[in-house]
Amino acid sequence: MKCFHCFVLVLAMVNVGTCKTTAELEKSVCNMTLYPDICVSTLTSGHIQAVFASGSHQDPAKISVMATLIQVQELSALASRISGQSMAGKESVALSDCTELFQFTTEQVNESYSILNTLNSESVKRRLSDLQTWLSASLTNLRTCTDGFQNSNGTLKILLYHNVQSVSFLVSNSLAIVNTISLSESMETRQDLSHQRRHLLSDQKGISRSMKQGFPAWMSAEDRRLLQSPNGDIQVDAIVAQDGTGNYNSIAAALNAAPQKSTQRYVIYIKAGVYEEKLTVYKENIMLLGDGKGVTVVTGSSSLTKEATQFAANFMASSNGFIARDMTFENTAGPEKGPAAALLVRSDRCAFYRCSVVGYQDTLYAHSQRQFYRECDIYGTVDFIFGNAAAVFQACNLIARKPLNGQSNVITAQGRGDPNENTGFSMHNCKVIAAADLMLVKKSVRTLLGRPWLKFSRTVYMQCFLDDLVDPSGWMEWDGNLGLKTLYYAEYMNTGPGSGTAQRVKWPGYRVLKTAAEANQFTVNEFIYGNSWLPSTGVAYQGGLIL
Repeated sequence: MKCFHCFVLVLAMVNVGTCKTTAELEKSVCNMTLYPDICVSTLTSGHIQAVFASGSHQDPAKISVMATLIQVQELSALASRISGQSMAGKESVALSDCTELFQFTTEQVNESYSILNTLNSESVKRRLSDLQTWLSASLTNLRTCTDGFQNSNGTLKILLYHNVQSVSFLVSNSLAIVNTISLSESMETRQDLSHQRRHLLSDQKGISRSMKQGFPAWMSAEDRRLLQSPNGDIQVDAIVAQDGTGNYNSIAAALNAAPQKSTQRYVIYIKAGVYEEKLTVYKENIMLLGDGKGVTVVTGSSSLTKEATQFAANFMASSNGFIARDMTFENTAGPEKGPAAALLVRSDRCAFYRCSVVGYQDTLYAHSQRQFYRECDIYGTVDFIFGNAAAVFQACNLIARKPLNGQSNVITAQGRGDPNENTGFSMHNCKVIAAADLMLVKKSVRTLLGRPWLKFSRTVYMQCFLDDLVDPSGWMEWDGNLGLKTLYYAEYMNTGPGSGTAQRVKWPGYRVLKTAAEANQFTVNEFIYGNSWLPSTGVAYQGGLIL
């Protein structure tokens, strides 16, 4: 009960009903946000106060999130109103993207408000991860929307840009206020953890103490069984086979027949074959089970040069609880086509196990929310793992290919744009190696661990094997000095000929982690709170560091 009382006390001190002046608000909760003037205006708004039946004594987190929800709903309504206006082809596609993103954002903010209304001492620690994830995803959605028309001077930009920015400020402030709950909880638990530290680091469990049979705890026992069992032992709901021996001849047909919002895992077994299909999964708790990497293959040639949408990918996972196992996602567009994603993921609590993702530039778009990749092979050249998810890649092979002449290989381009977001990429016990085509020319091609897509980019490599293709500098700028002081790039206990840090970049935001405690925050259990959801997927995982 102590930690719950602690955060209630923190919020009570900045309760709108007890703050008499603007100065008091600024001094308390609003000074913790990036946009304090907007924060004060939000918390003192008569319009927002009128929404609450009690009219007073509401905590700042609830008020801020409610204000955000109202504005997101108005933004969605605006998008619907302007959808009938005449626009150029690219603007029309961008508006369609934005409309869908606004719908996702509305759901995420609404869920966040619901959590705040039910938060208690038993649920606070577990649900804070949900709050931070969904508000971070909402910010990512809004940025993705504006990315779609940033180079346009047409009607869409005029009508939408400033409205999207205004809502982004509200989401950012809500996230900062929610993080004050997290900080107060952390302060309360720090003392409780400190006296255990010597014992925890001396026994076999160590930092991995929250693992359940080698899986994050958010995975149910049933999903753990699904991921570990041989294919023949798994009870499937549908079979896809090109030779007519299944229920469906295409993956699309099987997905269309799946239940819309199943609370149970719905398993689709996809027999060996090359499936040239462009697919989006919107239904929850879907599992795709193949016959192996390179055996069951989903392929296509989508690219940004062919499609104006920000979601130009062969396969897109957009529903919560998605799982893929033993299959390949491939984009055959080639390096000349530029950005061409084989896989785009914006599913929360999703897992990919023993899969391969094959492309060149922008191979894997890890867009948003909590994601886990285990024993996957990911191939590419430029920014081939990018996005703003909170994603852990564990025991994966990160395989650099031969790029176009004059290009450098860059493995990651993480897109964290707000310091309060809980997002980033954690590479744990992975191998950074060269594909066969790069092996012949690797001495003439620079291969970097990452570069900052946005100002607060965050990527960590820990306990990985870095082969000799990795450039001694390790990391690369994106645009001059952008983010070099504010990014968080780190390495911890890596091995291999490319792991030396003596010649690494000297940016303020780069660091070599010295202790297990520093690295622990980027493990499955801590970074994506995996012990609360991964067990239900059945994917094997290492909850903490390898001791």
